[in-house]
Parts: sequence; structure tokens; C-alpha cells
Amino acid sequence: MHRFRRAFCPLAWVLLWVVSSRALAAVGTNTAWLAEHYTKYEHRIPMRDGVRLFTRVYVPKDDSQLWPILLTRTPYA
Repeated sequence: MHRFRRAFCPLAWVLLWVVSSRALAAVGTNTAWLAEHYTKYEHRIPMRDGVRLFTRVYVPKDDSQLWPILLTRTPYA
């Protein structure tokens, strides 16, 4: 069992490093694509109870047609 741990731990760390580096590369690509195609606005929207929710609004730079809206909200405590 001890030999298995010694062999498995370095392999697990290498696998974790590869997966995380690929995920970070994908995030950078997505960020560049978003900046190229959308204008980002950030607002604080007041709620009835006085809390101000942070909101990001992405507006397409291509205004040659009407685009649908996608709204996602999450509950807060």
C-alpha cells in the first residue's frame, strides 16, 4: 500500500496540473473572445430589502440585428 501511494501521488499532482493549466488557457481564450464581441457594463442593482446586487451586462457589438436576452439570477442570503 505504501508503494502505491508513493507512485500514485506524483502522478496525481501531474494530472491535476495538466487539467488546471488547460482550464486556465480556456478561460483566457473565452475572455478574449468576449472582449472582442461584447461590451461589458457593471452595475449595482438595488433590491426591495436595500441590498444592492452586483450585475454584469454584456451587450453585443454587432447591432445589425436584434438579439435575444439571456438573464440569469441566483438567490442570495
